[in-house]
Amino acid sequence: MSKTVSVSYGDDWFWAYDVSLGILLLEAIEAARSEDQPEGAADVLGMLNAHAQVGSAWELALDDERWTGPQRAFVHRIIAEAGRRLRDRGTMTRAEADARYVRAGEPFALRFEEHVDGAVLGDLADAMRALVDGTLPVPPENHWLYGVEGGPLTT
Repeated sequence: MSKTVSVSYGDDWFWAYDVSLGILLLEAIEAARSEDQPEGAADVLGMLNAHAQVGSAWELALDDERWTGPQRAFVHRIIAEAGRRLRDRGTMTRAEADARYVRAGEPFALRFEEHVDGAVLGDLADAMRALVDGTLPVPPENHWLYGVEGGPLTT
């Protein structure tokens, strides 16, 4: 089973650790509650939830053609807010993350992770913003991998 998922915008992309991306997307869904939501926001949030649950099975396209311009802007905004929240929250223990990120009565699958580092997830959100803005640095080799301790790394 793969542990990475591609995150793309246009022709550019990078790898993300699927556990980190899942937590970031679940936090973005929570952040959406305090945002002005465009028409069709429930569908968009449902797609983000599905991405979080299936992990590496689906690429996350930040310019998904099924989304309208306002929906794309909404997704980019809530991911940025989620990154800020997670960075501010700091490191969560596995027990804290298990209690916070529950879907269908089950905690989000953290695999063997014993903690969730908000700074790492904040960096992942920042990389997603840079990808959208076209300011993500060119990796020194192959592709970037975000959402891992000590990252970003190259693959």
